[in-house]
Amino acid sequence: MANSFHLEIITPTRVFDEGQVTYLRAPSTNGLFGVLPGHVDAMIALDVGEIKIERSGMVKYMATSGGYAEIRADHVQLLVETAEAAEAIDVQRAQAALERAKQHLADKTSELEAEQQDLDAMERALNRMRIAERSKS
Repeated sequence: MANSFHLEIITPTRVFDEGQVTYLRAPSTNGLFGVLPGHVDAMIALDVGEIKIERSGMVKYMATSGGYAEIRADHVQLLVETAEAAEAIDVQRAQAALERAKQHLADKTSELEAEQQDLDAMERALNRMRIAERSKS
């Protein structure tokens, strides 16, 4: 059995070819899951959260807003709405998005669907801010 697998993270606008990695942790709709080389084939729905990638003793963190993982023994593809490396996250933009979502929630005239969109926007902004902190450590 190989000691690594190939990882691609695909968004509508970009492909991150991460090459050979030794470990992947991602957020599913049922909680975090990990992938090691030789993992059984699977399709997993992804949620908003943190992607952790390990390769050659180095760790990389990315923020994602959900999608799907297609897992094979030697290849994993994450098909996601968004993916941002921790060091590439614009914290001020994420903070502004969080404040906009909070302001919309404070508006009592919002409809239920609009409120859910604001809650989702807050979750994505908070996730991006949390993961951006990873690049500082």
